[in-house]
Amino acid sequence: MPVKKMNVREELFKHQDIKYRDFHKKLIPNIKEEKIIGVRLPVLRKIGKSLKTCDFPWDYYEEVMLHGFYIGYARLPLDKRLLLLDEFVPRIDNWAICDCTASTLKFIDKHKEDFLHYLGKYMKSDKEYEIRFATVILLDYYLDDVYFDFSLNYLKSIQSDFYYVNMAAAWALCDAFVKDREKVMPLIENTSLSREIHNMTISKIRDSYRVDKETKDYLKSRMRK
Repeated sequence: MPVKKMNVREELFKHQDIKYRDFHKKLIPNIKEEKIIGVRLPVLRKIGKSLKTCDFPWDYYEEVMLHGFYIGYARLPLDKRLLLLDEFVPRIDNWAICDCTASTLKFIDKHKEDFLHYLGKYMKSDKEYEIRFATVILLDYYLDDVYFDFSLNYLKSIQSDFYYVNMAAAWALCDAFVKDREKVMPLIENTSLSREIHNMTISKIRDSYRVDKETKDYLKSRMRK
């Protein structure tokens, strides 16, 4: 049965896993121990798909995550989704909520041009998780033939001191490299990227099972000191 407005927190605590909470909280910065319940992601997604409203609190990590899932899973017109994202994105304060929500926004595939226009304000933001949100959205939905060059131009323009921005950019560039190394390799060879993103990108590529050993060895020699 759908999770009703007043039962969301009760439903979350019914699925609390203390051992998982203690493990998971070590992976997420900026979350106070008392603000994470400890609900596994598949369970959260199941609850998120059952929600009929997003009129519930934002206090716990899992509650914030459910707001993001609601935006992705609920049957809503695009304008309503964007209004909800306006409220949601500034509340993102960790990589997990950012990335899990981004992967849930499948409606983007049907509205790529309109959503890319909307995404511009986060691409231009100076806030860590707003920039990461934009970067992960490009990674998840815009590394296709139509938007590949646009995404690559944005990724190479990032100059940030934020670790989670740089890591997201490196992750996206690694995926872009696998899809079209002829376009991405020059960014590495010409040192077009910031030092941090450059080295993180090489590390990500060298970790990938989709890249041959010879290429990995060559890229290792391109690491910047």
